[in-house]
Amino acid sequence: MFEKHSNRQRYYYKKSYLERRLQYDVMENGVAHIPCKVKSIDDIISKFSVKGCESLDTEFLMYIMDFAGFIPPEHMIVLELIGPGFSPEEQKTIIETITAETAYILGRTEEHLNYRRKGFISMIAGTIISGIALYVAKKLIVDVPLEFIFVVFWLFADALVRYMFIDKRDYKEEKIFMGRLASMEVVFKEQDSVPE
Repeated sequence: MFEKHSNRQRYYYKKSYLERRLQYDVMENGVAHIPCKVKSIDDIISKFSVKGCESLDTEFLMYIMDFAGFIPPEHMIVLELIGPGFSPEEQKTIIETITAETAYILGRTEEHLNYRRKGFISMIAGTIISGIALYVAKKLIVDVPLEFIFVVFWLFADALVRYMFIDKRDYKEEKIFMGRLASMEVVFKEQDSVPE
């Protein structure tokens, strides 16, 4: 009748299905194409934007980021905008807005990474100082309650270890991902030349 699959087998099946789908639908000669069907420039540029100070529509940006998240990092990304024939001025506006918005997000990501790096130095200093205070209080002063110093030491040490082994890698991966988005190429295809 029905075969029962373990969670691991289901995961591998889903993973291989995703890889196969990416390989056949998205990849072409080592380049990943993100197809995006749009009806007009209003699907790309936010309706709240002012001419000369455009920003991307949130739904459009989330679509690109979600789709690009599945693409392996070794592949270049090309965004294919499939829709009506955009005028050269509209194409220029779209490309500049996409480039500026993704570069801004990359800059914010780098700034956040630098902030965390500065916090790393304070984590090291806090761990060392609270460790020394704990040692001094334990060896030299007998009547001092050590719980507070233990808690402070534990908080600094926990944050330090979490940053070193978990967060640091995640921040670097996010920076690489945003760098890939900031350097993606934008290609325009008219809807008539693409099958539905």
